[in-house]
Amino acid sequence: MASENYEKRREYLLSNKNLYKTALYLAWPVIIQSLLQVSVGTIDMKMVGTLGVDAISAVGTSRNIIMVFMVLVIAISTGTTAMVARFVGRGDREGASIAAGQAFMLSLLLSAFIVPLGLLTNEFSLKILGVHDGVLSYAMEYMEVFFLAVPLFLLHFMARSIFQGAGDTKTPLFIDIMMNIVNVIGNYIFIFGMFGVPAYGVAGAAMGTALSRFISVLVSWGLLLSGKFDVKVRLRHMFKPVWEASRQIMDIGIPSGLQGLSRNATTFVMFAILARTLDAEFAVPAFVIGTNLNQYALMPGLAIGTAAATLSGMNLGAKQYDRAEASGKATAILGAIVMFGISLVFVLFSGSLINFFLDDANQAVVRIGTMFLIIIGISEPLHAASIILSRTMQGAGYTKKPFQITFVSWVVIRVLLALILGLLLGLDSTGVWIAISATNIISGIWSYAVFKRGKWKEVSIYGVS
Repeated sequence: MASENYEKRREYLLSNKNLYKTALYLAWPVIIQSLLQVSVGTIDMKMVGTLGVDAISAVGTSRNIIMVFMVLVIAISTGTTAMVARFVGRGDREGASIAAGQAFMLSLLLSAFIVPLGLLTNEFSLKILGVHDGVLSYAMEYMEVFFLAVPLFLLHFMARSIFQGAGDTKTPLFIDIMMNIVNVIGNYIFIFGMFGVPAYGVAGAAMGTALSRFISVLVSWGLLLSGKFDVKVRLRHMFKPVWEASRQIMDIGIPSGLQGLSRNATTFVMFAILARTLDAEFAVPAFVIGTNLNQYALMPGLAIGTAAATLSGMNLGAKQYDRAEASGKATAILGAIVMFGISLVFVLFSGSLINFFLDDANQAVVRIGTMFLIIIGISEPLHAASIILSRTMQGAGYTKKPFQITFVSWVVIRVLLALILGLLLGLDSTGVWIAISATNIISGIWSYAVFKRGKWKEVSIYGVS
């Protein structure tokens, strides 16, 4: 039955003529999965918000520092998705097992690096952001728990990437539904204290999340080992190095990891710049809340990007080069429509949505947060194009140019614009919002130009001629 389902799914993804329908077939479970993830984050923020504005700022700031480390996950997961998709497109199940097994091994090795580094540098990183004592105390508690649970986060993301690379997006959705239920219940217990468990406050949010990832890892890797799904991972491939495969996972993934690092480090800098504006007291929580809301537009775009990467890799594995390009265009158009539509809804209901996060109404936070949603919403179609065309090229194993685009447009142009508009010209938070929106537009236009050149279709993968 597993083999039959595998062949049916593979045939559908490689031959269905309606690429929009094919993209939605892959994307809708990931969209729901992503929205669930953001919803749980919103619930976490609301729970933590009962502890005060400092707690909100602490969690938001901590997550941005954490993501600077977690971009290393992107490196392995991007390389894994590209290789698994190519092998599945070719019909090589042994090759898919090797790629998946090496991802497991690399995750453990990477965890041994991230855990001690994160624990040793968390206070230093927070102080760079200029957070005050109340936020610093909360944030350190949150980050310490998170970094101890890093192996669970890596293995959770690797399993998801393997399923999705094989074109199976429904299985990780079901796993995530279960995981998110555990996350909400666990957070409630650990934040507020129940059933004899002490109330850990902000740190409890990280504890509940870690518990949910632990369960996800047990279930997802158990399924991958079972042989009942599209990719059967063999134990020998998880613990015996296949250096050529591991090297290519990292060769493909490192530029993607650096791309993610560029994005997250830039957001880190945006926090630092906002903390030094005249309206910092209200701009920082507005940015945390606005960014959380914007995730509801961003996550569907990322989900469609996942579909784009899978279709790109599978079609290139099957040597269907024109179809790979056509799928990239179709997914980019679809993502632009979805992201802009959601952003528009948020602008229309911005006051109510922002106030949801605040125990006490704060008009300054609402005003600044609304301006954020309006200015960022303008650029969302091109932001979507940048994300999805980048993921199309990454699914082919072409990752260096997308990294270059992100580095120049985000790290160089965005930071300079934010400094000039926000601090030098005195536009404060509004200047920062304009800088973010402008660079979304630049990266979208640039990504399309690189995509059209077509060099991404020429990348070769280990074991796939």
